[in-house]
Amino acid sequence: MAEAAKATRAGIAYIHWGNSWQLRSFQDFRHWLDDLIYIHDLPNVDLARYAAVVMPDAMDAAVVAPHAQQLNAYLKGGGFLVVLLQGHAAWLDIPGLEWTPGNCRDWLWWTKGEQLEISLSSPPHPITESMPLAHMSWHWGGSYNVPEGARSIVEIDGGRGSLFLDFPSLPKGGRLLLATLDPHSHNGQRFMPATTQFLRSFYPWLNRELGIDRPGKNRFTYLQCSHVPSEWHPDWIEKSLGGAGFETQFAPLYQLGPELLEKTDTLYIPSSHDEFFLKRRAEDLLAFLARGGNLIICAEPCQPWLPFMAPFHAVNPRPFSNIKVRVRDDRFQIFSDLGDGFDGWEGIFGQYARGWSDPPPGAIWLTDVGPVSDPKPADWVWQYPTPDGRGGYVFMHNGDNMTRYPDRGPKKEALVANIAVALRKLSTGAMLF
Repeated sequence: MAEAAKATRAGIAYIHWGNSWQLRSFQDFRHWLDDLIYIHDLPNVDLARYAAVVMPDAMDAAVVAPHAQQLNAYLKGGGFLVVLLQGHAAWLDIPGLEWTPGNCRDWLWWTKGEQLEISLSSPPHPITESMPLAHMSWHWGGSYNVPEGARSIVEIDGGRGSLFLDFPSLPKGGRLLLATLDPHSHNGQRFMPATTQFLRSFYPWLNRELGIDRPGKNRFTYLQCSHVPSEWHPDWIEKSLGGAGFETQFAPLYQLGPELLEKTDTLYIPSSHDEFFLKRRAEDLLAFLARGGNLIICAEPCQPWLPFMAPFHAVNPRPFSNIKVRVRDDRFQIFSDLGDGFDGWEGIFGQYARGWSDPPPGAIWLTDVGPVSDPKPADWVWQYPTPDGRGGYVFMHNGDNMTRYPDRGPKKEALVANIAVALRKLSTGAMLF
């Protein structure tokens, strides 16, 4: 009976309390998660349909207690419950489990070249093949004993308790992972890189453990907008993108619609295109972004065809240095390996971008064009906002078709692939926005 119930479970639920750190961490790792559940809505949710339920740290302990019966029932019914930083989790119905307050000897251990007083339990738990000790090393919120049926993953030296426990064989096939670590709060605050590494290791592991296979967002579609041969089907692009792990398809502009968008993760739109037609497809494109699709847009908009786009403005081309594009922010590692002349088609500057469009709030300004004293954004990237944080990314290039750039050097024709890789990493949590 329990096995039959397990077979019907699918996906991973993530319970939150409305805390910004929890929400940001969900947004970062949404590729590995399914449903975002507000804790006050739990009475209306059937947890039994989920293969796993995650309760992240930064939760107010008082709001969890009223839902103890439901959470324990999920666990006792064969569910897989993940609970983090719950030293106050007396609500967990686990016989013999005890929590002891305490923390690391020195909060500043990491600034002094010292070793943190924790180690992997022996024999090592299988999770440590995916998650080394360095990904679990910062501080903690107390420790637990290791009651019968539990297996310690990482513990304080000297037998002073466990920070991470696995209860792999609870009655009716239930499983509990319990930790006093707080990765979601610090990742959400963009503080302590080890916490981000923890989540980058943990969520792929959890999916593998559950047998959940999530496609890697490798489908790239080049929208064919102009019948000029070099624009219609650049002869090198499949090789460049293929080397980065993408499956490339080409589709004529007037085939754009829900069916085509269902078959792609990243849609590339060259600069010479039909603005009227794209505006008529705005609803489809926004739905694509809302479910996590990515757009790479080359445009100098005259009549902006998506609501977040703005009209193009040219910069004064005198002096000539105004149209030399400069990298402003390369946190996504798009331009760093292309060389200073990445924006020069056959060495001529000014074709890559001659102006800008105003980015929406929250966009990250990547490159400058115009006077050094008054720069404007030639390229920017932005996440499409949705209530559940699942929106995809828009890379906006205010200029020519980027399949032209760069045209020489060891990274010839790598720009488009670099952008596609960056958006894929953002979509899967391998890089943070």
